[in-house]
Amino acid sequence: MHIKKLFLLTMLLGSSLVRAEVAETLNYTMYAVKPDAGSSLLKAINAATPIREGDKKYHGFTKWDVRWKYNYDTSSSGICKVKSVSVTLTTVITLPELNSNDETAVSQFANYLPALKKHELGHLQIAQEAARKIEQSLLRQPGLSNCEQLKTALNDRGNALVAEAKTQGKEYDEQTQHGKTQGAYLKN
Repeated sequence: MHIKKLFLLTMLLGSSLVRAEVAETLNYTMYAVKPDAGSSLLKAINAATPIREGDKKYHGFTKWDVRWKYNYDTSSSGICKVKSVSVTLTTVITLPELNSNDETAVSQFANYLPALKKHELGHLQIAQEAARKIEQSLLRQPGLSNCEQLKTALNDRGNALVAEAKTQGKEYDEQTQHGKTQGAYLKN
């Protein structure tokens, strides 16, 4: 009898729980850097980088996109509630790849690349936190009397959290001087 009650309780609780999941995809894109003889590694990376913002060149970049889907249902009392949430984070990190046998360039690059990658992974962490916040926020959304209002509330909250994360990314770049304070720095 005890097992039956436990099973029924599990079934009742399980049917009212909202499900969610953050699915992540991370890819790396590399661009080739081949220093000319006698040229500095900094000049070679600056010449090779495809990453530009206005007149500024950057050696690494993290592009991320958070998307969310949700299902909702109207209860017998007429309240529209979130039934399930699915959040997807897709990230592409662009970094340089050295094509050189020059010992000086290889040595400098071996010190530089891990620091640059660490900086870009900091941007990834900001995106991951945003995805988790979106998931949790959408799950906590109270039911509303109208499903259109619910959809608007969910999307407004998700978009606000994306905007907040983009601001955090800019602040992170300012604080780290685009990775310089983390060791992502080359001398000319």
